[in-house]
Amino acid sequence: MTEGCPSCSSIKPAPPMDADDVRLTHWPIQIKLVGTIAPFLQDADLLVAADCTAFATPGFHEKFLKNRKVVIGCPKLDDATYYLAKFTELFTSTPLKKVTCLRMEVPCCGGMTAVLKEAITRSGKKIPFDEIIVGVKGDVLKETTIFG
Repeated sequence: MTEGCPSCSSIKPAPPMDADDVRLTHWPIQIKLVGTIAPFLQDADLLVAADCTAFATPGFHEKFLKNRKVVIGCPKLDDATYYLAKFTELFTSTPLKKVTCLRMEVPCCGGMTAVLKEAITRSGKKIPFDEIIVGVKGDVLKETTIFG
């Protein structure tokens, strides 16, 4: 049971039913609601997905969620300064295996990559970091390793 608003409380949904199940394994997923100390992110392969990616990409869950923890946000509509501070604190305090930025091809979405790159640098950690760019029709256009 959680106290206060359930959207802000870390809860663990039901475990996957089998090895092919790719449902969410944690809550919340919205960047603004995830705490900077989130037990479900410990030693995780973190997917930071721009909001539109899940709607643009057929098979989003199967292609991108398997074996990853996810947080979502919009680099155009949300405050990039807030994101930078939040991710810097998160990356500093939480051991992660890897960070993957999944973003749309539109220029404004590039802000998510810039924020994550800078936050990793400010954390002082060597966290592997990849970027996946999705087209507006849902196809993967480019995959790049930024920090290996």
